[in-house]
Amino acid sequence: MRKFVRILGLSIMPVFAMAAESAPLASNHYFQEFDNQFSIGFGGTYGSLANAYGQSSNYGTTFIGLSVERLFDIGIWGRIDASLMTGYSNYNSTNANATTGPLGQDPGVAGLNFKLGYAFLPIQEHLLVTPYILLGRNTNLTSNSLNNNTSPAGGGTSQLNSNVTQDYFWTMGFGGRVEYRINKIFELYADQGFLYNSDQSQPSSSYTPANNYQLVSTIGAKFNVWENLQLGLQGFYSYNQLSGAVTSAQQYQLYQQNQLGGLASVGLTY
Repeated sequence: MRKFVRILGLSIMPVFAMAAESAPLASNHYFQEFDNQFSIGFGGTYGSLANAYGQSSNYGTTFIGLSVERLFDIGIWGRIDASLMTGYSNYNSTNANATTGPLGQDPGVAGLNFKLGYAFLPIQEHLLVTPYILLGRNTNLTSNSLNNNTSPAGGGTSQLNSNVTQDYFWTMGFGGRVEYRINKIFELYADQGFLYNSDQSQPSSSYTPANNYQLVSTIGAKFNVWENLQLGLQGFYSYNQLSGAVTSAQQYQLYQQNQLGGLASVGLTY
């Protein structure tokens, strides 16, 4: 009996060893090599402003970006993006309203956005398609918001000691992402988002909230250059449209119209 058990054990052990060695990888593991990452980047934007009188101006910003991304074995995909503006400049403007107050006219001083989706594999190893939903909180800190929320009813000078913690947007929407894996080193991707920014800044009775629709188009690339080191490069374009008409008191104020930007990043995969 002991001899039989010994023989049976010796015969089963190779089977378990083979099973361990041939355990199947997740079907999307080729894309996990790119998407399971966290990174820090530095970028810039160039945008345009316009008001109800047809006056316009341009601006530029620099910013720092942080991201954490994960593609799970079961296909769920998530990404968190945070940003902080580090510089703002006005360009070729003859409109005094472009520089009113201590702030610029780009509301995105800081933001935090979360995307959650499910990834599909139309072409194994090479093509990943991910529809997603987005929820975020992004600042609405501009000369407009500071002036509108703190001025007396008849208009007046901004109060620089005001509490501006309520000056933000709730951002919500949906989008789609396509990733094309060339090989184990290079991946290209495109992302299209359809968003709505709900103004929480509670402007005075003379002004309407700056609620707006936003389209964001992004193209980029990821490079797994060495072991867990990943470099990234992306360009993006956004278009904003106010969802309602402005009042006569704010027709002179400039609002964001469109923005073109880019970001270079370095990070680690895990």
